[in-house]
Amino acid sequence: MFWNFFKKKNKESKKPAPEVKDNAKPAEKKLTGTQQVQLPISFLQKLIPIGERLNQQELEQLSIYSATFPAGSVIFNRGSEVESLIYLIKGVAFLESNTGSGQEIDADTMRALYPLSSDKLHHLTAIAKSDVTLIYLPINLIQSHSKHASSLNLPAHLKGNSFIKRFYTLYQQNNFEIPQLPDVALKLRKAFQQDIGIAEAAKIISRDPLIAAKLIQVVNSPIYHPLTPITQCRDAVNRLGLTTTRNLVTAFSMKNMIRIKQPAIKKRVQETWMQSVRISCISHTLARVTGKVDPEEALLAGLLHNIGVLPILMFADGLSENEYQLSDIDICINEMQGPIGALVLKNWEFPDNLKNIPLQTGNWFENYSPKLDLNDVVLLAKFHHQIAKPNRAQLPLISTLPAFQKLEHRPLTSEMSLQVLQDAKQEIAEALKFFMN
Repeated sequence: MFWNFFKKKNKESKKPAPEVKDNAKPAEKKLTGTQQVQLPISFLQKLIPIGERLNQQELEQLSIYSATFPAGSVIFNRGSEVESLIYLIKGVAFLESNTGSGQEIDADTMRALYPLSSDKLHHLTAIAKSDVTLIYLPINLIQSHSKHASSLNLPAHLKGNSFIKRFYTLYQQNNFEIPQLPDVALKLRKAFQQDIGIAEAAKIISRDPLIAAKLIQVVNSPIYHPLTPITQCRDAVNRLGLTTTRNLVTAFSMKNMIRIKQPAIKKRVQETWMQSVRISCISHTLARVTGKVDPEEALLAGLLHNIGVLPILMFADGLSENEYQLSDIDICINEMQGPIGALVLKNWEFPDNLKNIPLQTGNWFENYSPKLDLNDVVLLAKFHHQIAKPNRAQLPLISTLPAFQKLEHRPLTSEMSLQVLQDAKQEIAEALKFFMN
């Protein structure tokens, strides 16, 4: 295997508690101890993931119930059945694991926009740290498998943004610039479809001396500890194996496939690439931990998950600096990188399981398969990568993620997350040395 390893806060966004209107009649109280309520649509649109999945009409038709709990009371117990999608809208709750550790959730923070629990059973015990108010929504809103369309509709509030509108028009016309992989990477991937051998692979790679030299550098690194130094491309391919060789060639090619002129855009490209490398390494680690996904495939999927950022940055680089704000780029990336990335990988003739990765790793609560798959591993890697960032308080609880809930025997826990990053630290440093130079 290529990577052999595993073993405070930003100021949080405040939101006022929504006004709750009690419209319940005794016969309407379907949940014990709750009452049916109405909430502002503007508030429901902020809840994750329902605000992203439902349109205004669907949100207006929701049956929503609320309940209050005094400080010190148990809201739900670990191991009990989840009957509704639960959000905290007032007060402070503490979610406790079986080890006694836990996390505090404040209704006035971003974390309260995520559900407290979303699986069939509660994985944590919820305790009211203060007087709290909760709302209950239909559980099928999150348990049903979402269909992430590869098409894209520009939200109405963004149609007045000149930068986004111009790029969106190019997207509709399928006329934006797609970065091209070097010939050696494309030829190698096509050749692999014909079950080529080591000699044929080495011959193709040798046509690009820079990539051939990179492979030799990797195979002579401490990761592989060769008994004698390897100096020939064929010996490097033989040592690495065909699958790892193909993925490394793709990775090395991606690093050098675009040229950027503007310093600010060049910095964004470097930041995007560094993030891809880190998530790629963590994806490989998590694939080994779970044992359900090929680690080498996870390595490449991590590198590809945000490939849709590059065409947007290339478009910005072709404009004068006074034609856009950096914030315009961020908004465009947030809205469009998934479909754009899928189109890039389709153009590169990647297989479906990799081609759809940019589409499927944009939402913590996407759920495409009942079993752990490549998308789940990359999504968990993104989660672990963001744990180390200052805005980690804006992340949902790991136990609420569908990807986490598919793990057998829960080999990952909230407490293990930082340890995963620590164990991978040296290997990520090695990866950055190879991929950033």
